Formats: sequence, C-alpha cells, structure tokens
Amino acid sequence: MGLTSQYLRYVPGSAFGLVGTERCVCFVTKYSQTGRYVAAPACEYVLIWDCKRSSKVLTLSADIEGQVTSLEARPPATGSLDNTHLAVGYTDGSVVLFDIRTGTSLKFAGHRGAVTTLAWDDQGMRVASGSQDGEIVVWDVVSERGIVRLKGHQGRITRLRFLKDRSIVVSSCRDSFIKFWDLDTNHCFRTLTGHRAEVWDFVLLKDDTRLISGSSDAELRVWSLRFKEPEEMADDESKEKTLEPPAKMFRIDTEGETQGQEADTEEDDASNLEITRLGSILRSRGDRVCGLQTDGRIVACYGKSAVVDLFHVLSEEEVSAKVASRLKKARKRARDAGTAMTDNEAPQLGDEIGKLPAVKAQNKLYGVDISSDRYGSVKVLALHLDNSLAIFGTSVDAKADKNKSDEKKDQEVISHLHLPGHRTEIRAVAFNSISDQIVTASGDSLKVWHRSEKQAIATIPCDYALSVIVVPGDRHALIGTRSGRLQLFDLGSAKILEDIVAHEPAENETDTGVWALALTHDGRGFLSGGSDKMVKFWKFELVKDESESQARRLSFIQDKRALKVADQVTAVRCASDGFYIAVATLDNKETLYYSDTLKLYHELYGKSLPSTCMDFSTDSTLIVTGSKDSSVRIYGTDFGDMRKLLKNAHQGGVTDLQFISNTHMFFSCGHDGTLKQWDADNFQRIITLQGHVGIIRCLAVCPKGAWVATCGQDRSIRLWQRTQEPLVLEDEREEERLKDEEESGMLASQRPAVAGEDGAQAVRPSTTTQETERAVDSIREALEIYREQVEAGPSATPHQLMTYVYNTADPLRFVLEVLRKIKSSELEEAVIMLPLDNILELMVVIKGLLENSWDIELASRILVLAVRINLPQLLSSPKAAPMVRSLAKLLPKRIKEFKDMIGFNAAGLRHMKDRIEERSETQMFAEALENVQTSRKKRKKRDRAVKRALLTI
Repeated sequence: MGLTSQYLRYVPGSAFGLVGTERCVCFVTKYSQTGRYVAAPACEYVLIWDCKRSSKVLTLSADIEGQVTSLEARPPATGSLDNTHLAVGYTDGSVVLFDIRTGTSLKFAGHRGAVTTLAWDDQGMRVASGSQDGEIVVWDVVSERGIVRLKGHQGRITRLRFLKDRSIVVSSCRDSFIKFWDLDTNHCFRTLTGHRAEVWDFVLLKDDTRLISGSSDAELRVWSLRFKEPEEMADDESKEKTLEPPAKMFRIDTEGETQGQEADTEEDDASNLEITRLGSILRSRGDRVCGLQTDGRIVACYGKSAVVDLFHVLSEEEVSAKVASRLKKARKRARDAGTAMTDNEAPQLGDEIGKLPAVKAQNKLYGVDISSDRYGSVKVLALHLDNSLAIFGTSVDAKADKNKSDEKKDQEVISHLHLPGHRTEIRAVAFNSISDQIVTASGDSLKVWHRSEKQAIATIPCDYALSVIVVPGDRHALIGTRSGRLQLFDLGSAKILEDIVAHEPAENETDTGVWALALTHDGRGFLSGGSDKMVKFWKFELVKDESESQARRLSFIQDKRALKVADQVTAVRCASDGFYIAVATLDNKETLYYSDTLKLYHELYGKSLPSTCMDFSTDSTLIVTGSKDSSVRIYGTDFGDMRKLLKNAHQGGVTDLQFISNTHMFFSCGHDGTLKQWDADNFQRIITLQGHVGIIRCLAVCPKGAWVATCGQDRSIRLWQRTQEPLVLEDEREEERLKDEEESGMLASQRPAVAGEDGAQAVRPSTTTQETERAVDSIREALEIYREQVEAGPSATPHQLMTYVYNTADPLRFVLEVLRKIKSSELEEAVIMLPLDNILELMVVIKGLLENSWDIELASRILVLAVRINLPQLLSSPKAAPMVRSLAKLLPKRIKEFKDMIGFNAAGLRHMKDRIEERSETQMFAEALENVQTSRKKRKKRDRAVKRALLTI
C-alpha cells in the first residue's frame, strides 16, 4: 500500500475569541496580588486573565479533547499568598493539575463520566474529584496516584469540600443527600437527609462548625456541625444500655422557618457528628441555587438570574456585640411593657450572618467567585453568559435596603473584560486575500483578528450580521444583516461607510434579512439574496468623501439587472469563470443561471429540505450543496446531473461548505460540531476534525488552502492548519474505528475485577486507558528483554533498546528505568492488567532491586500491589511460594533501612533549619544594633554642628 501524497493532513491550530465558557471561574493569586488574576475555562483551555490590564497572561492546555467542566485553585502555602497549582476537570473524566508558574501539567484518569466538582485539602496535598456518575475519587498529589474511589451517591456530585482539621471530605449530590466520608477508613459515617430536592452547592464556615446548603428553592439552609468527644460517645453508649430504645418516629420539617430557637437535630447514634439545623436564609430570587462561594467572611450565592446575593459572616467579637445589643433592646422593651424579659441569650442565626446589598451583574451568570480583604472591601467576580467577565466592588459596611429600587447603587465595576470575544454567536467569517487577517461578524459587532497573534485589532458595532465578504483590497468588509440592510465598513478606521436597506420583504412576510452575499468573478461587484425573493446585482465605486473635501471613499450602487426567484433566497454563488450564478431557495431547489443574460441554465432537484449553502469549484465544473436534511450533494455544471449523494454528512444539517482553491476537495461543517474534508472526485471523506461544542455556524478557507477558520455556537474561532504529513485513508479509517470502540465503552468493560470491590463503598481509583495499555506493553517487552539477557549470560550483547534508549548495559537497571518511565497514576492499573507469568518475572526483578537497594519505594509499591492482587494464585503455585516467602523477609528489612535513612535526613534538615534561623536572628539583631549605633553617631554629629554654629554666632 503506497502513500497517497495528494492528501495532506489538517490539524487543529488554535482557538481564540473566548473569555469564558463553562460554569466555573475563580480568582488566582500571582505575585502576591489578590483579586487581579482570574482563571476562566475556555472550551478545552484554561485562560489566566490579568483583569487590571485586560490581557491574557497564560493559556493552559493538556491536549485533551474534552471540555473543561470544573476548576479549583490550590490553597496558598504557609507564609505565601500565591496559588501555585490549578486543578481542572474535563468532560472525558480526566483531572489535570497545572502548575501556574511553569504551565506544566499532571494528568489523572479515574472517572467514566464528566468531572463536575473539585476540592483541595487545606495543605494542598490531596485533590478530591466528583463526577457525573456519582463517584468520588481522592488523589494524592505528592505520590501522583489515586488513593480511593468512594461510591454511595446516586446521581451527579455537585460539590466537594474538605474539613480543615480532620481527614474528612463532605459531598453533596442531586440525590438530595450530603455525605461525610472518613478518609482514614474510606467509609461514609454520616448522611444529612434534611433536603427534599437536589442539593446544588454548600459551603463550610467558622472552622467547619457551620454548613450552608442551597437547593432548588429560595432558602439557604444553615446547619451546625459538632463532633462529639470520646467521653460523650461513651456516655451515649451507657445510656443506650440502660434506656429502652425509642419507637421509630418520622418528622416533617416546617418550610420557611427562619428563626433558630426551635432547632432540628438529626440524631445518628453510630456517628460522632451531631448536626443541628439552625434556620434558613432567604435569597432575593426564587430560582434554584447554581453556586455558593465563600472566602470565610463573605458568602456569595447566585442562581439562573443576574443577581448575586451576598452575606456577611460575623466574627465572634461581632456576634457578642450584636447579642449584647439585641439583649439591651429586649430589656428596654420588657421594661417599657412591664413584663419579664423572655429573649434568648444564646446567639441566633441573625446574629451570626448578615445580609449585604445584592450585586446586579450585566447578564446571566456562568460562574461567580468572591474575594475580600481585612479593610472590608469585597470583590465579586462574575463570568457572564455572553462571553464576558466583570469584577464588581462593594463593601462589608454597605447596608442592604429593601426599599432601594436601584440594585447597582452601592456596587462599582472595577474591570470589565469583553473585547477579546463576541457577545453573541458568530454567524459569518472570511479571510482577507493574503490570509493574515480574519473578519468575523455576529449579532452586535464585526471584529478583525490578526491570524498569527490571535488578537482583535478592530471592533466595529453593527446590526445582526448573517453574511460577510471582504472587498478586494482588504481594506473594507461588507455584511448583510437580518434587518435587510447592507453595511460597508472601513477596517482601517473602524467606521461604517454605507448603510442602506437592500431587501425589503412583502407586507405579509415576517421573515427579513440578507441571507447571502457573493463576490463576482472579477471582484468589481457582488450579489445579494434575501427574503424579498430577489437576487440583486451591485457594483463598487469610488465616491467623494463628505468629511474630507479632496478624499474619495469606497461605495456601491445597485445595477439595473435583478433576478426574481420563486421563493426566499438562502444561498447565492458566482462561478469563478463568470459564466454562471447559482441561487438556492426555500422551495428545496437550486437553480443555475447564465450570468450575462440571467436565463435559466439548469435546475437541481432531489432535496427534502432547503439548501443552506453551496459553492463552485475553482474550474467551475462542480457545484456542491449542503442542506438541512444532513446530506451533501455533488453536481456537475455541464449537464446538471447529481454525481454523488453523501448521506448523513452532518447530523442535524449542513450549515456551510467551501472548496479549497484549485482543487476538487472541499470542507463542510454542520450541527454535529465537526469539520469534514471531502474529495469530490472519488466521493470519499478524507478526515473529520472535532473541537467545537455545539453547532458550527460558518467556515472560511484561505485562498491558498493552508488555513481553515470555523466559528461555532460556543463563540470560539478555531483555526485548522495544513501540514506536510501525508494522510492515508485506510489508516485514518482504522484509527477512527479504534476510537469509536474506546468511546463506546469496550475498553472500560475490559477493566479487570479485583476481589472485594463488588458492593463496597471504597474501591480502587484508577481506570483502564490507552496509556495504561501502552504501559503494560512496555513492561512486558522489558521483562522479555530481561529474560533473554539473563539466559544469554554475562557475555551477551546488550539489546539495542538498552544501549541506545536507556543508556545501560545492565538488564536489571534497564527494567528499573522502564518502570520509572511509567506515570505513577497509571502504574497501579498496569500492574493489575499483567498476566500471572509476567507477575512472576516481575517479582524476580523486584527481588533483584531490593537486594541492590535500588529505588526501594517504587519496588515495594509494585510488589505489595502485585502480591495483594494475585495472592491466591501465588500461594497455590509451587514456584511462587518460595519467592513470596523470601520477599516477605527481605522487604521489611529494606523498608526499615529506607525509613531510617529518611528519618536521619529529616532530622539533619531540621537541625540545619534551626541553625539557619538562629544565625538569621543573630544577624538581624546585629544589624539592628548597628543601625541604632549609626543613628546615634549621626545625631551626635548634628548636635555638635548646631553647638558650633551657636558659638560662632
């Protein structure tokens, strides 16, 4: 099979035009500056924005096809303010840890569904991830592996939080439960069942003694958490032995209860956690809670509207002062009424949490984060649904006034990031003649992008655009709008030159718009088709500029010719040789006309739904049409015959297509979010490119075919670059088949079962992936080379893989290097997938590593895992039993030596630390003493100079 050099592979280039796309956003701290840098998801990327300069600082990418669904910043280390890492979850179940300082990444694969929430522990050593399938996985960041998988929820995990002082993770789910998991025993020891609907989010406050949860109503439920001491647990057990068990009772809580005097306590005799409902906080809107965020002092709650409710968590001193003030007022009322005071002296919910003025965002919200400082200023980060981001400022001292009609009165817009992208979907895109600029048009603006720098160099307000063309000369752009107007723009000055009504529908028609524009073959004019069932011809001309007396500017005038068609025009094209024009209409047909006489040439039939796009090949021998019936049809222009019907080209309908210049290959896009390349000569699909989320609205191919630009429903602009790599169709089809098998779950169904996992709450965290299978193959290959080298003896010639790749002639060192190359997160699954004969060979290698004291930690981890998984088979094997016994004696000895070495090194480091601190303190005092002496000398010199001056006088 030879290489087909006529096809060159297109690969994803870059994506731009995005500010934020998913329901997660967070502040990050860099260079000790809080509230300035923001991490926002943008499809499969994470963008770090500097909101003060409105510029992009860093783009984080892990080369994953899935979209970012959640992100969480690592807590700052002790003595620092900076966030060093960012945990990011994807739709394919991957969790990636990015280093914000260097951009490097660490990938974990453990979920079968999309990752919905992430959480760091207080030390930043563990990450918990929850997914769509209701499973929680805890990852060890230091050892780069999974710790445990927790199963117990029935639905999507909505939020995870770690407790600060205990090894406990709290999870909420759409099954209306909040669970408390003990990570020391990997067991759920407490379930909060006080909600009747989905629990969408929760926060922990006041050193984990308060829990605020949000559900599908206007209430935020507040719970008190208290862990019982061992003495209390012993007293409870003694009471259980002496008292008769109470009868089973059912309690129905009262909705709308906001006072905290009558608290609801959920008793669980088997748990040391006591949970008490203190009351509820009412939100300003009645929609469901989409998110809760807190920094310890301020709680922000937002729903599906544009309002962010803010609540102030008071400190202990503020609570005491508020209780004293409330009691003072109660005593005064009781004294005036002549009655005894009945007010409760214990702090109530209203004493602990106060309401702040709500923040009104500029659009509906995707995500919210909060940041406050010790001076009382509060920053609210809002990621809007319209691809923009804003930071609002308010104060803790602001008072919430219910009678205020203007909710924006006390808020301040600190920064607004909106220029890097469109506010609405991009409906048209075009390259200029030299392919260094891209013009995009949406419902509110027209933007000019620099292709290499991915920056918007001009933004011009416009009407709702449906089509765009770049006028020859690359200085002007012309758009057709939904209102039936034609607008001509000067790209250099970012001004509108012409704005006229071109297509007016009939009185009984409600649909308006210029649906199609096409340049003529000579570039001196253009055609427009719209909802008035007319195709009009226009010519460019230079007219006198009224603003400047001696200058001339570009304009256009309507030609005398016009073409009346049977229905509304959906697409229009002009052949490159100037002989024909093609018009697609809503009556399910395309018509070819002679361009000079406008007489009918051919009519193209055969569609069940109207065509949405069409294009001529460069030699004008072929015309390709795409329609809403998901099909692409290839016609010949000589006889008007249909050469080929490509069924199901794009699921949901074809939105746009275009030929590559001077070829018979073309690109098409559709509602399925894919970009496909086709060969119109042999009617084959060459390649399918994926990257967009949702519908791809339009595409443009640069004049030389080196770049393809697509714009979609996700508001992203994506570039696809042609490489010099040949593409073989047979190999491409084979790769697509393997990928489909993996996505359909065949690979996941081959996940080997381990004893004890069925029905358990805690199972192993890893999953089988392609990287795991490659690791298994590399281990088996290394063991085979090791066996061959050992059997050949010391005089054997080293294998080429040993000498040229790993630079070693020792077979044992070679296997060690292969094991080191495997990622720690994939090693566990790879060892589990090894067959028993390879396990025996691996145990021999591990014994050699332990005898030589090489990488004791890695060797012990592999050995313990392999023996634990295959223990019954190893004990029943006469060959393996002696090996297991010898390793059982050798492993504890080596581990003890390793622990002693680590302890000795740790003690030495602590001693060095103490010496350095002592030396620095001594040096600090010495410097202070020297500064005092220097200042005294200067003072004496100044006094002597003053005395000398007085004596002189």
